[in-house]
Amino acid sequence: MQTSHSSTEAKYNQLRDLSLEVAQNNLPQGLKDLVDLKKIDLRAISQARRWEYSLSRSDDADWSWENGFRSYAYRHPKRFELAIWYAKAELCGLSIGKPTYSGAKLRLDVIEGAPWNHPLKRKVVELSVAAAEVYGDSIGAEQIRIMRPVNNQVIKYYQEFGFTLFNGKQSNTPTYLWRNL
Repeated sequence: MQTSHSSTEAKYNQLRDLSLEVAQNNLPQGLKDLVDLKKIDLRAISQARRWEYSLSRSDDADWSWENGFRSYAYRHPKRFELAIWYAKAELCGLSIGKPTYSGAKLRLDVIEGAPWNHPLKRKVVELSVAAAEVYGDSIGAEQIRIMRPVNNQVIKYYQEFGFTLFNGKQSNTPTYLWRNL
């Protein structure tokens, strides 16, 4: 008998909550009181809507949080999701991903920071990966993958965090960076 979508969503929602709690507790002392790691909610989507119209947003960023997140979330009940807040008021980053079919790898499909200067500039990837590692560990994943990096500058940045590039063929295997847990 197949598990229903709603029970799968409920089970993984609980894992998301617990993982974000652990990731929050693991934050460095200087960030613990200033940063909140939360699930993506309507407030986060509302603030991210402004990103899409910002002239500061990279031309390579073509994901619409407002239009894409709900359907992504529904299609992937085992997903990883993260909203990074500063001082409970400023949305600084969003990330989503999902386990591979086997569950051995956790893909991060989108990692995006607010397109303007904010207090967590150059920390969004670090915080996203840290939270993804906790979630990946909770679901039994052995590897984190950052899918489809948008350009060479971003690839080099991800490599600073110990990720290794895999150059895929866009027709059947996408390019990604990986790091074992």
